Amino acid sequence: MTKSSKSIIALIALSLASAGFVFAAAAESKIAGCCAKAAADGKKCAHECCVAAAKEGNNCTKCKGAGKIEKKAEAKK
Repeated sequence: MTKSSKSIIALIALSLASAGFVFAAAAESKIAGCCAKAAADGKKCAHECCVAAAKEGNNCTKCKGAGKIEKKAEAKK
């Protein structure tokens, strides 16, 4: 292999790794479907597993949620 082909391979590997980190960071927090549906109706989800996870500040993993619950920004007056 020549020096330039090794550089190209290294550059490709580095870009793939950085893209993986970007996508992993974007998928950190995911609201469970049942919780999202309840929020759209102006309610809170009543599933025991969701209530317990919310007390800990997490989205319910049993209902296919993931990560910490994101805090909503305060509305400006």
